[in-house]
Amino acid sequence: MTADQLRVIDGCYVTDSSGCHRYDFWNEQALFDGNPHTGWGSLSRNEPHVEYLDIDLGSIRVPVKIRLQRRAVPVIRTGFPGTVRVVAYPEQGGEKTILEADGISVAAGEWFEADLEPIATRKIRVETDGVEIRPSGKFFTQIMQMQFLEA
Repeated sequence: MTADQLRVIDGCYVTDSSGCHRYDFWNEQALFDGNPHTGWGSLSRNEPHVEYLDIDLGSIRVPVKIRLQRRAVPVIRTGFPGTVRVVAYPEQGGEKTILEADGISVAAGEWFEADLEPIATRKIRVETDGVEIRPSGKFFTQIMQMQFLEA
């Protein structure tokens, strides 16, 4: 099924993250505002680090696809994750990895999308890793938009 045959799950919000909150436009809630000029950024780090976002889907849903948009700045080649892991927390307890994607490469402003193993859940954790070192010698993640889609 392609993304245009699916519905975006509205009402998603971040309950916790490893991100920074320096500016209104780099805030994890901006991931779901539909604006490609605002997004989420992690802290600036001296070493690579697994970053995370804990997300509430608003109600129990069955997401089948995730989409992440890269910042639309061609000269900034770093910041977008090379690895994404998605974990679902079913209502009956436990956790289930529903996506592990490595070797991600997306052009500036474009979307990474991947199918998720369908599972009924309200809570999801998205973990990212594999950002390249910036010219400043720092590592940090930037994602402009995030979507979960359902059938």
